[in-house]
Amino acid sequence: MFGFLIGVKGLGEGFKLLGGDAVELIFSTTENPFIGLVVGILATTVVQSSSVTTAMIVGLVAAPESPLPLGNAVPMIMGANIGTTVTATVVSLAHMGRREEFERAFPVAVCHDAFNY
Repeated sequence: MFGFLIGVKGLGEGFKLLGGDAVELIFSTTENPFIGLVVGILATTVVQSSSVTTAMIVGLVAAPESPLPLGNAVPMIMGANIGTTVTATVVSLAHMGRREEFERAFPVAVCHDAFNY
């Protein structure tokens, strides 16, 4: 648990390196729920962990100065949940060369997608 919290803190420090203007631009554009959803999907796809994305979003909402309003965070959390489906689909597509494996892997990935949507 301690290692996870240190990792989240490190990601937060990385956001600080982006600069206040870039982070402020991201937070202001997430006022549109669709953009917030896309940001959540992309963030989860990049780090391949919805837990890390969700922890970062919760940390930003809970921050003392609260740079991310709760209303902006909800679509981002939903996007993080949907973003986990990207990894499963990509892995199932890796079995395309082996027909029998692909016929089992792809339906399972689609079922995972439907559950998360």
